[in-house]
Amino acid sequence: MGNKVVLHQAKTSDLGLIEGMLYETASWLKSIGSKQWNGVLEGRDNHNTPQAIERGEVFYCTINDEPVGMFILWSNQSEWDAQLWGAEDSSEYFYLHRLNLVRKFSGQGIANEILAEIKAYSQKKGKSGVRLDCISSNAVLNKLYQSADFAFLKTIYDHDAGEQVADFNLYEYDCK
Repeated sequence: MGNKVVLHQAKTSDLGLIEGMLYETASWLKSIGSKQWNGVLEGRDNHNTPQAIERGEVFYCTINDEPVGMFILWSNQSEWDAQLWGAEDSSEYFYLHRLNLVRKFSGQGIANEILAEIKAYSQKKGKSGVRLDCISSNAVLNKLYQSADFAFLKTIYDHDAGEQVADFNLYEYDCK
């Protein structure tokens, strides 16, 4: 692409854009046989995106003013994060969720650029690190996170994700 990814903190007026990107990714996941994000297609929002936007935790990314992806960065653990990571009453880490690309931009290295921006933003905000989970069966995503210097920590086996019971890999990027 040759142009820089720019992060934007989503505003309430961006909700339609954000929901559109989530729906597109959920539809694509379903088309390849994945049960991940099926709730989005059924109108369930496990991440309460409107409130996350109000808290300043939802971001979208552009290249040349064109939206290319979005993600959620939580300063505090969700119930899901506490189940996987163990409960912590701290805002030391960001928890990365719902990272996705507009489909026409996949395979162009943009996800790595977005992850680089997330890491830089996290360092700027003084976080110790960025944590994320990834379904273990998705080799492409696991490779992406490892190539972006996220350290694999462990696998949580047979975790009930609501849409499916699956194994989840935990990754952490150290900002220090």
